[in-house]
Amino acid sequence: MFKEMLSYFNLSQLPFSKEIKTSQLHQLPTVEKALSSARLLVETKGIGIMTGKSGSGKSCILRLLKEHLNPALYKVIYICHSSIGVYEFYTHLAAALGIPPRGRRSTMFRDIKERILFLNNSQKAHPILLLDEAHLLNYDILQEIRLLTNFEIDSMNALTVCLCGQEPLIQKFGLSILESLANSITITIHIENLPREETYSFIEKRINDCGNSSPLYTRGALSLIHQSSAGIFRSIGFIAQAALYKAFLSKAGQVEAEHVKAVIER
Repeated sequence: MFKEMLSYFNLSQLPFSKEIKTSQLHQLPTVEKALSSARLLVETKGIGIMTGKSGSGKSCILRLLKEHLNPALYKVIYICHSSIGVYEFYTHLAAALGIPPRGRRSTMFRDIKERILFLNNSQKAHPILLLDEAHLLNYDILQEIRLLTNFEIDSMNALTVCLCGQEPLIQKFGLSILESLANSITITIHIENLPREETYSFIEKRINDCGNSSPLYTRGALSLIHQSSAGIFRSIGFIAQAALYKAFLSKAGQVEAEHVKAVIER
């Protein structure tokens, strides 16, 4: 049925799918602000935290950051296996670095550190470790992060780390057990909810990118989507797409506020 809906509204694809190409991600001011901070983290080769509510666009910003980086100069490692122990964490990290996981934890730790130095010194490629869903990481792994970034008696920034997770991640750094890591954080990025006009712009740009340049959502519908989603990307997309189905089923020419109400009040 969705193909009929696309044809009905002159759309080439579903506008709010999570499979949006990086090149089509809309550079809204809120997104650009967070992305600029993430780029600064890479330039300064530090340890950073990126937090935001679930669905606020954290993973999209990580994708944009990775797309921005020259693969000849940076080795980007993305890990989202959060509910694991230290040994499993090192296994995933070693595999991502192209190292066969072997032996005890201490052996993998040494191999990983040597590989990071090799990338920096011999291949001139600086490693960037992106840890998604980091609010789920246990304290043992977070403590190991600080040890992983200690090179040449803590005089060399050989590994950039971005801990990306929901807002409870910040609370963990208030504990004394993580004082060493907390004192090493160089940049903190908080993803804000979209303001009203950026919500409107996001929806309209997605519709335009999918082939329909006419106003498909009425002002009332846009206002209600923003209000009910609180400006959170994932919620905006879910409500906007569900309302589009409602409008199609009722054979309406535009998505009206009544279609949005039918979605949020179900």
